[in-house]
Amino acid sequence: MKSEKEVHNPQSVTVVPINSDEENGFVQISNNVIAAIVRKYTLGVDGVIRFASQSIMDGLADILSRRSYERSIVIDLKEEGAEITLTLIMRFGAVIPEVSAEVQNIVKEKVKEFTGYDVIKVNINIAELEEEDDSPEDAPTVEALVPEGH
Repeated sequence: MKSEKEVHNPQSVTVVPINSDEENGFVQISNNVIAAIVRKYTLGVDGVIRFASQSIMDGLADILSRRSYERSIVIDLKEEGAEITLTLIMRFGAVIPEVSAEVQNIVKEKVKEFTGYDVIKVNINIAELEEEDDSPEDAPTVEALVPEGH
């Protein structure tokens, strides 16, 4: 019976549950899965508006490298666990240390819960502060700005 976690490549982590054996095989979880967990629960924390936007060049690099999670979530896999770095936009008026601590705790808890993988650090970069009304989702679309019939 195996009880260790094995890291096979930088894009995925293999999690071998404590009660598994070699004849059942292994479970390989991609960084995209970890990033999806991180994204969902980070955005659920009060005070976090969104992840920082990436540049066009970053987006192109992600497409060419087939990386489907964005650069605002960086997952560094190490033997002792994952180190995750997030770049966030927080709500103006949020108490940054409290919101950051909540994000760190929820990310560690949920990644461990859903993957079995330990998170040793959650680093948080605050790119900027915004009023909730300033988010790009609320910006008018081109169609809304062009009068009908033109």
